Amino acid sequence: MRHEEFISILNECSSFCNYCADACLNEDDVKMMIPCIRYDRMCAEVCSSLSKLLSIDVPNQEVSALVIYCKTLCEKCAEECSSHKPQHCQNCAVACEKCVDACSKFLYVN
Repeated sequence: MRHEEFISILNECSSFCNYCADACLNEDDVKMMIPCIRYDRMCAEVCSSLSKLLSIDVPNQEVSALVIYCKTLCEKCAEECSSHKPQHCQNCAVACEKCVDACSKFLYVN
């Protein structure tokens, strides 16, 4: 399958974001976690959508705008998550940074 590694990274990022959003709901100060939860949810949806598009044989230029958006959103999500102490946030930040790198690689190669 084309883009197999990229798809795997996108799916992993989506999973970490979904887990983080859910785990944030169990934090003592949930109100403080609202921006994190929102970024997690948006990032998970975009990564999931991009993963699905890449699993079909669409021309790379057809998805490059979504890859740019995904990269930007993952950067913001990583920044937000890394500002929180819980391990689920730290893990999510790492997954998002890995996704940013994969998006950059896709855009550079294509």
